Amino acid sequence: MDQNTIDAERFFGYVPSKPLAIVGAIVYGVIAVLIFARLYLSKSRKFLYILPGTAIAELIGYAIRVVTTSQVSLGSYVGMTFFLLLSPNALALVNYKATGEIIRLSNVEANHFFLKPKFVTWFFFWSDFLAFFLQASGGGLQAQSDPGMFKIGQAVALVGLGAQLVFFASFGVITYHVHHNPKYGYHVDGVTNPKEKLCRVLYVTLVLLYIRSIYRVAEYAGGRDGVVATTEWAFYIFDGLAIALSFVFYFLFNIGAYLPKNGSIETSSATRLQNSFDMQNIEKGQNGREDARMYQTNK
Repeated sequence: MDQNTIDAERFFGYVPSKPLAIVGAIVYGVIAVLIFARLYLSKSRKFLYILPGTAIAELIGYAIRVVTTSQVSLGSYVGMTFFLLLSPNALALVNYKATGEIIRLSNVEANHFFLKPKFVTWFFFWSDFLAFFLQASGGGLQAQSDPGMFKIGQAVALVGLGAQLVFFASFGVITYHVHHNPKYGYHVDGVTNPKEKLCRVLYVTLVLLYIRSIYRVAEYAGGRDGVVATTEWAFYIFDGLAIALSFVFYFLFNIGAYLPKNGSIETSSATRLQNSFDMQNIEKGQNGREDARMYQTNK
């Protein structure tokens, strides 16, 4: 048994497959290019560019994994874990922002604070950041050679992953409410019922992210020597494939098409304002004519 095999067994619990890592890097590279091109050509909202950015982060993670198949070190293992563990959190931010936009564009007066668009966007943003911070801190502690620090890091990362599951579930409940409440609705030129179509994408991707998070919780709960952590196919199915399918749904159903394009929101606001002025002028004109008729009658 050579030294690289010994090191791989120590870090991974198995010898990682180089062909699979190369396929993963290629897949996410293609995804990044395709999604960026679609968003750019369709003039989609700027926050959606988080998607190709996340795909690039996944690409980097798999590229590092390719390197570790030949020579693994603590630095390369931590770098790979950082990109592959943390970057999918950004996909949740896209979903949070999308639901917040549905609420904002609907112009519905919120009876509860948790249905305000800023709350939905920023609360879940910071909750995701908290989960991100805990997972990153846990990963950093696990990089220590001290077994005690490794266990502490494992527990911290597990708390972060568990918190993320709770936030996902809470967000799912809010999205379901917004989806099925007829008060929430908005218009996108050339798209029939955009809210319905957008919510379908959010549901599917949220379920995939949830599956991936459950896998990560099981991985950390079982420990480095556990069955889940030492099974490579589980990583590619429940992490790599789940995240890739999320990107596929974002791309095929063109999430950017279900929200107003860049520049159209300001135009819509201006149009509503102009319409308001027009209505006021019409009402003033009607009232003026009515007053004139009454004056003539009185004479």
